[in-house]
Amino acid sequence: MLLFCILAAMRISAGFHGSQQVSTDLSGSVLFLESEKISSEPGSGGNVLSSHGDLFWKECPPGSSQHIVSLEQGEIFSSEYFSGPYSFGDELMVSIPGEILILDYQGTFQRSYSTGEYPGSLCSDRENIWFVSSRDGVLKKIDTRTSVQNTVSLSFTPVTVQYGNGLLLMGKADGGYSIVTVAGVELLTIQEGFMGFFSGSNTITFTRNREFEGCETLSWETVSVDIRTGVETAVSIQPGNASSVSNPPADDPATHFDVPYMHQRWDTPDWFDGSWSCGPTSCMMAVQYYNRLTPDSIWCSSPTGHWSEWGNYIPSEYTFLGYTYDILGVSPGSVWVPGAHGFICRDIGGAIWAEMTSWMTQHSLTSYQLGTTWSACTSELDNSWTVVASTTSPFTNGHILLFNGYYDDHSVICNDSYGNQNLPGWGTLPNGKDVVYDWPGYNNGNTQLGVSQLFSARSEVLSPAGELIDDRSLGYRKLGPCQYWHEQETGYNGYSWWTYSTGAPPDTCSVEWIPELPSEAWYLVETYIPSAHATATGIYHINSSTGWVTATVNQGNYSDQWATIGTFSLSPSSAMVRMGDYTGTQSQHISFDAMRFTQQTSIEDQGNFHQSSCFGISENPVHTYSPLVFNLPEGLNENVQIYDLSGRLVLTVQSSVSAGLLTPGLYHAILSNEDHFDSIRFTVIK
Repeated sequence: MLLFCILAAMRISAGFHGSQQVSTDLSGSVLFLESEKISSEPGSGGNVLSSHGDLFWKECPPGSSQHIVSLEQGEIFSSEYFSGPYSFGDELMVSIPGEILILDYQGTFQRSYSTGEYPGSLCSDRENIWFVSSRDGVLKKIDTRTSVQNTVSLSFTPVTVQYGNGLLLMGKADGGYSIVTVAGVELLTIQEGFMGFFSGSNTITFTRNREFEGCETLSWETVSVDIRTGVETAVSIQPGNASSVSNPPADDPATHFDVPYMHQRWDTPDWFDGSWSCGPTSCMMAVQYYNRLTPDSIWCSSPTGHWSEWGNYIPSEYTFLGYTYDILGVSPGSVWVPGAHGFICRDIGGAIWAEMTSWMTQHSLTSYQLGTTWSACTSELDNSWTVVASTTSPFTNGHILLFNGYYDDHSVICNDSYGNQNLPGWGTLPNGKDVVYDWPGYNNGNTQLGVSQLFSARSEVLSPAGELIDDRSLGYRKLGPCQYWHEQETGYNGYSWWTYSTGAPPDTCSVEWIPELPSEAWYLVETYIPSAHATATGIYHINSSTGWVTATVNQGNYSDQWATIGTFSLSPSSAMVRMGDYTGTQSQHISFDAMRFTQQTSIEDQGNFHQSSCFGISENPVHTYSPLVFNLPEGLNENVQIYDLSGRLVLTVQSSVSAGLLTPGLYHAILSNEDHFDSIRFTVIK
């Protein structure tokens, strides 16, 4: 008896079937009639209808069509996806894209009403059908006698609608419920809640998040409200578990693009508790989708040891594009930190919407509030722009997510920085990449979101890596402290990065260009020199098929032009060009723009091969027991100077020397005279 009471306390009321209690869990993926479990399919607790002595519910089994199940008859209706079942007097309603279908209680089609869209929530008093347009963010009404469709004016954005005793129970985009008349006059406002329903002629019942730790809800309560007086009666319920089955849609996504994933707790420094950092972490994922900040790698111990490239920016001070992120914000334990968390969360600990958009704008994204409609969200995603969203769910009263795709059934693909809400252990596992949640008002068997606000996070989408690598493409890897990097609106495709040159090795800042080449061949390698901030002589290191070689280009001789580096034999598996800010002369401007690789196929093309004229090394790395042999360009007989990482000259040699004269480590070899400068980075090993 005690065990049953504990289990019953973990359930959430989903209505009544006669005198029997119908209940589900927080995930809506199990359905009970009193103590009997009658379904454990995803979505079974999300749409439950008791009518004419029978009980109907929706099931969303993974990998197959959705269907309606009757307690008395079994499966009665099936479709790829739909919304429902809903009551229509002596019949049932479901919606599919473009129309509302009327079915009898055996699931047989009777007639339909055109909607021109796919509503997720609808209700009826038989004479009228009300449905929520997620596309437009309004409530619409269909006269069932004339099929005329009108918009009902409301003072809020609706996400769900139910009919009872001449009134409408409306779920709101910014959370909670409103009781309104059929004409749209608001009678009662409920600030928070989910899974609400009419539980009597003058009563509504819903579930409310009660205690929180950061974005995570720790306990809940069931609340009944008297519509006439507004008096509440609340009963605490214990934490429940999410479904143990993830439910990806069976069809292909309408759009989906990959966004680097970060967990707000496990990809931030060990000393920092990121439980409140969903906003900064989601914004950071958006920024790094466009390859803005350089890696600042840290070792994270939990849940297993791993490197995090950008987690240090969340609680640590940094400078980028002229902004220093030193504002302090509170985190768990009253620990005040700078960085993205400090700027976005300030003294309230949670994300401030205006600061999220400001932070993304300062990182060269276009960011502003989009509203809460499905069309606003999908129009951004259709352009491969990320969308940052302020959301709620049964598991959180406020959580920031990043959307990076959607399905036609109104499910969204998300990077959830706290983990996967569809599975047990939310917050304890780094499993939040590309999870699927349901849009408000739609039940596809996943966690159903509330959406309080959407935020654009736009920039130029990175083009695929190929034989041309630009700063706005994949394959362009910017390295070094982000405060030394400057962006300018000139160069190939209108943008480029630059910094100041340094006079002594090693490089402080550098760029790697990693192409996608079709085959091993000779390639003409060229770099684009912008018209501004390009005066230094860049030292370009090319990983050819036979090893690393070096060439130089005086950027001051070019302006918005392609400059030839040379022709090299390159392999698709290893091809790379690397250039750093070390040039031997400090405080000049050095630019890092596009790199072009053009395959040479003719005898004439291959006659342009310049590799023999470059400064090279016979072996890299070189063993201490091997000779260190330098290949000198024709006509140059200068000595080679070898520097260690501190910039100290350790050897001056001619074309060869025993590597045993050098202790194991990293070195720079420099060949120079009045007209020529070349540099090679090499490693000596035992």
